[in-house]
Amino acid sequence: MEIEKIETNLKRNLYLHASKMKFSSPSKNVESQVIRISPEFTFQKILGFGGALTESSCYVLSKMDSHIANQILEEYFAKDKLNYQLGRLSIASCDFSLDSYSYSHKNDLSDFTIDRDLKYVIPIIKSAQNINRNLQFLSSPWSPPAFMKDNHRLFGGGKLLPQYRKLWADYLVKYVLSYQSYGIPISYMTIQNEPNAKQIWESCLYSSDEEADLLKNYLYPTFKRNGLNTQFLIWDHNKDIVLERSIETLIQNNALDYARRNRFSLVYWWPF
Repeated sequence: MEIEKIETNLKRNLYLHASKMKFSSPSKNVESQVIRISPEFTFQKILGFGGALTESSCYVLSKMDSHIANQILEEYFAKDKLNYQLGRLSIASCDFSLDSYSYSHKNDLSDFTIDRDLKYVIPIIKSAQNINRNLQFLSSPWSPPAFMKDNHRLFGGGKLLPQYRKLWADYLVKYVLSYQSYGIPISYMTIQNEPNAKQIWESCLYSSDEEADLLKNYLYPTFKRNGLNTQFLIWDHNKDIVLERSIETLIQNNALDYARRNRFSLVYWWPF
């Protein structure tokens, strides 16, 4: 059997390099060199592939000639091209933003606004939607506002203070409703980007029980009260302990009925 492999590898100076790979009938003791495909068995369903529409990537596209920018978006989202079905969005700033920001700085959220996203992010999202009408979106927070955290900073890890869990859920509801008002439905949301990573950029730490508590007692009921059907995903992190973390959060901490199941509970995308 022969398949085509397409590879991008900066160290080898390869950019969408196409090559052929051949597979032959296995001889004895070569199990580790064999890819076994059993089409009669099915497991999880893949919803689609996608990329992150970050402020930095949207900024770059907005500064290009509009014809070239649209060609790039066509390559990713057009049905006869890569046909991306999913777009990942950061909730406020992330490590691929022009600088750090939150949507609110007051503990009553009276100043909440997504106006910052209207400059670069939302116009590019709308352009992508014009190319693919069925595009779905997954959003992820890199950090709650600084005043909600125990280190009082967006970066450097820190934790969401317990007294702000309800307000944080309200903040996320406002985000989803604000994006919906621009015709951008948020179908999925991860609880936290890299919940086990203390970074020099926007970050926030959650243990499995903290992630489960936030999901069960704050996010899920608050979204339901507001008529939102956004589905939550856990452990938006590296895959090395995905089984252990999923068991801790979903089973040991009884969060199974509140997170999206069967298709995926881990996602990780970089900007296109």
